[in-house]
Amino acid sequence: MKFAEFDQYSEDLLMAQYDVSEIITHELMKGEVREDFLITTLESCSDPKPKLVKGTISDGQEDAGQLDIILCRPFAHLRHIGTQCFVEKNDALCVIEVKGNCTGRDLKKAAAKAVMIQNLQGQRVPLYGVVCYKVALELKTIMSRFGYSYDVATKTYFDNATIPNEAEADWHTIDYSALDFFVSLEDGKKVFLRKYEMIPGKFRFVRAVQSPLIKELFSIMRGLWIAANQAPAE
Repeated sequence: MKFAEFDQYSEDLLMAQYDVSEIITHELMKGEVREDFLITTLESCSDPKPKLVKGTISDGQEDAGQLDIILCRPFAHLRHIGTQCFVEKNDALCVIEVKGNCTGRDLKKAAAKAVMIQNLQGQRVPLYGVVCYKVALELKTIMSRFGYSYDVATKTYFDNATIPNEAEADWHTIDYSALDFFVSLEDGKKVFLRKYEMIPGKFRFVRAVQSPLIKELFSIMRGLWIAANQAPAE
């Protein structure tokens, strides 16, 4: 089997599970089932499996409240309470918020949660991203809120900040700058946006062009997990 076929299979299966889970009327249970299935899918990207838990991140004094999925460092000191887990901020590599039908309000709340985690005590700051099966925003609106403009003539999106000699005052504003990535898997609105440092201290979002999009999510998980496994002991 070609690698791309495996990735496409994983993405298609994820979306099929989303559709099947619509039969569940209890919203909390439906959300839990979708989170669990996404965890299982992400675990398949590496062997040994990346450590993914549900719970919260804490600095020992304050915590970030309920978080959908947390990617932990190898050998992290985890405190389990039932199915939930307390994770030290320094032991968290990435946080993923899962949305069945993401709204602008959801993105605003996610960005605020990312800032809350950044402000917890600790030397390391985990990545924070949103993965949504469907999104209650038009693609043009999504791209605009992540700093992109739309060229009507070519029907393409572009970031003014990448235009040579473009004045910073003309750069398109980013509404959710605290997020590190955003993924929409909905047909017609498929998009993967990831933050990068364009110049020192200036961050923008790049749109991934690989297909299927879940390949990009696998890449983030593997990159963080493998790097943490290879890091020298502290």
